[in-house]
Amino acid sequence: SSSSYTPKPKQRNHSSDGNNISTFSADDDGGGGNASSNNNDIIPPPPRQRSSVASSVKSTGSDPAEDQRRQDRKVCLLRGGVVITLLTATTIVATLVGLYVKNDEHSNFQTQYDDSVSMVAESFQNRIDIKYNTAKTFSAMITSRYGNVAQAVIGEEPIWPNVTIPDFQEQAKAMLTIADGRAISFNPIITQDVNRLEWEAHATATAEILGDPLLVTPDPDTEWPDNRTVSFGIYSRDKDKNVIYDPGYAPNSTYYKDVMVPVWQIAPIENNSKAIMYNLHSETNRQQALDHMLRYQVADLTAFLQLVQDVDTRPSAILFYPVFDVFRTKAEDGTVNPDQEQTVVGSISIVFSWDMLLNDILPSYIKGMICVLHSSTGESFSYHISGDEVHLMGEGDLHDVNYDKYEHNFEARLLLDEDVQDEINSEIKFIVYTLSIYPSEEFESEYVTNRAAIYAIGVVLIFLFTAGLFLLYDYLVEDRQQRTARLAKLRGNIVDSMFPAAFRDRLYKVYGNAADESTSPATPHMGSSASIIGASIPMDCEYGTEKSTISGTVNSDGQEGASLVPGGAKRRSTKLNLKKIDKFMKGVRSPMNDENLLVVNPSDVLLDDPIADLFPDTSIMFSDIVGFTKWSSEHSPAEVFQLLEQIFWEFDSLASLHNVFKLGTIGDCYIAVTGIPDPIDDHAIVLTRFAFDARDKVREVCARLESEGLDTAKLDMRFGIHSGATTAGILRGTKSRFELFGDTINTASRMESTGIGGKIQVSEETAELIRLHSKSRWLTKRDTKIFAKGKGELQTYWVEPERAASRVSFSEKRNDNAASDEHGEILRRGLKGISADHPSLEDKEKVTDDEFEEFMSIAMESDGKL
Repeated sequence: SSSSYTPKPKQRNHSSDGNNISTFSADDDGGGGNASSNNNDIIPPPPRQRSSVASSVKSTGSDPAEDQRRQDRKVCLLRGGVVITLLTATTIVATLVGLYVKNDEHSNFQTQYDDSVSMVAESFQNRIDIKYNTAKTFSAMITSRYGNVAQAVIGEEPIWPNVTIPDFQEQAKAMLTIADGRAISFNPIITQDVNRLEWEAHATATAEILGDPLLVTPDPDTEWPDNRTVSFGIYSRDKDKNVIYDPGYAPNSTYYKDVMVPVWQIAPIENNSKAIMYNLHSETNRQQALDHMLRYQVADLTAFLQLVQDVDTRPSAILFYPVFDVFRTKAEDGTVNPDQEQTVVGSISIVFSWDMLLNDILPSYIKGMICVLHSSTGESFSYHISGDEVHLMGEGDLHDVNYDKYEHNFEARLLLDEDVQDEINSEIKFIVYTLSIYPSEEFESEYVTNRAAIYAIGVVLIFLFTAGLFLLYDYLVEDRQQRTARLAKLRGNIVDSMFPAAFRDRLYKVYGNAADESTSPATPHMGSSASIIGASIPMDCEYGTEKSTISGTVNSDGQEGASLVPGGAKRRSTKLNLKKIDKFMKGVRSPMNDENLLVVNPSDVLLDDPIADLFPDTSIMFSDIVGFTKWSSEHSPAEVFQLLEQIFWEFDSLASLHNVFKLGTIGDCYIAVTGIPDPIDDHAIVLTRFAFDARDKVREVCARLESEGLDTAKLDMRFGIHSGATTAGILRGTKSRFELFGDTINTASRMESTGIGGKIQVSEETAELIRLHSKSRWLTKRDTKIFAKGKGELQTYWVEPERAASRVSFSEKRNDNAASDEHGEILRRGLKGISADHPSLEDKEKVTDDEFEEFMSIAMESDGKL
């Protein structure tokens, strides 16, 4: 903030003309105080007024130093309050964000875990049900085909257990696919003293339809017991795992000690043929399930098994389902006929591994579920599930006890008919499997991450960054105010000490009236410059004869020197110029009545007049690549841009070297101008040399790209140059642009479009300028005139400057410190000797750079002889 004071009338200074009375308003911080005036004169208060003010402050009893300290304390308290507020807000927001993210992650974890548990439990039970129903269906098929009823229909006696199913492999494989098991078999019930010998004879007679000829004829290349056949009879293994002829007695069986359940038909037969004729009832792990099946006529599961064909540990089991001699029928009231008895004459067994019940259950993004399968026999195995993959972790319960609270348990139950379930003695304990499901650290890490901490830290960093910016801003503002105050004090001291009062008053008056003078009509200053960012040129290179334009975007940020200003206009203060330029570039069509501007008289406010200029001496060059259209259609966009970029990069470097102004590009067309924005006398010469060097660069680039396989050897560039007057200015609008208008642009375009590849064509006007600069030898008159739209027939010239290397080398030799003074004197005497015959030399004693350069060229063409 700033405060101002108005000296008492007796302290006011009268201006030098004696008519105007001015006052001065000073800023407390010394930074750019506002000056105001009743009329047009602005003067600073003299030193004696400042001492008077200091005296008046003292007389009031107020100490400025104490006031400053009081203000500093308030600022410090405000800063501290802001910092404390930011820190408090940071703590609260970071805590809330962390808690919210953490709770959200735990909620997602719990939801995903519950969904996964439901999928596992449902799929696990469903797959057991499928196995049960598959076995039930296969059993019904056998009963339907070979049961007592079916035999009675065809007039035959019951044939049990002498049943061999034709095409068993085809039927069983289909059932096995549905059940997703490892093997499926039909196993008849044989009694030692009743039908064993009869069945063994039947088995020997029908063994050839089992699907393996080695079961009929022994393999001569193998030894016992691997070469045994069906004719050996029902076998089992002793305590040492040796093959023996089964004794027909199971001492561990509770109900059926003389019953045998041999494997008869099995699928797939491959790798399972040696199991045929093996008595399943002889093995303890299978015996209990078979006893339950025979006694209660229901399906049952065995305990955990390790199959012979599995080298690694792979817990498995067998589902046994009874095969009956007849179907049980029910009366109309739903009760079972008590006089109709069923006898279990065989069994269907489905062999499976427990991991098969857990695979392909979860989506691929679920990882780290732990499933522990418990058996009522006391055994358990742990599985790790990740998506569709199941991995056996090992025997026992191996889950992480930290996740006990998430435990879910499900019993694997077989589907039993209600009436059968009622008949089962509740004291008989069937083998029961229980599946316990837990998450793991891997599973939890997918949902419970460190995002809460990251977000909290991010919030803290944002607040700290904000606080840092605030403190930095506060520091920069204070530093700027101090520097401005020091600078203002220094400038005031310099002005006070350097100028007498009268001249000082006039100096303030000039700066105060700069706005008035800038509005007066004046001839534009040809040296004014604009900051050209890039060309915004119409896509068609054909320009009209009257209103042709080329435009480029102009900075409108209001920086000093960023716009063309009328000639003769005195600069206003930086603050005023920034405001003025900003409104001007935006096309604001209203006076700048801004209370912050140094406006002395409302009638003298700067209006938003257009800024335009006539440049009478300019040269414009158009150039494009001959054959580019056809070439570009045969190459990829990347190769097209590679060519254009390399060529135009070279042109831009040459433009900087020659002080040529680039207007822009249109496809393969490059447009440049000299004489704008800075007028020069030899604009035609400079632009011609630029075109000559640019042509060499095009050929270098094409040769380089040809070696890279881009087929650019046939490409070349044609150039057209015309000289004349051009109107230039800033065209305001949404995007301010630097525009060129006039016939010169159109004619330059015609010079290029009617040219020939590899040549530089110039108009009569440009040729005349080249002659005026004693470069007539560059020109070759074109044999025929060209026809230009809107211009008619025109005489043009081919221009070919001397090599830049020769020109530069001799020019450098003239100023080379290593060249002797005597040599330089000889060269100048030689030049003066021929100057009498040179038409362009008016003063024989005056040797210009152009004349010296021409003399060097002639001397070079004469093998250096002077």
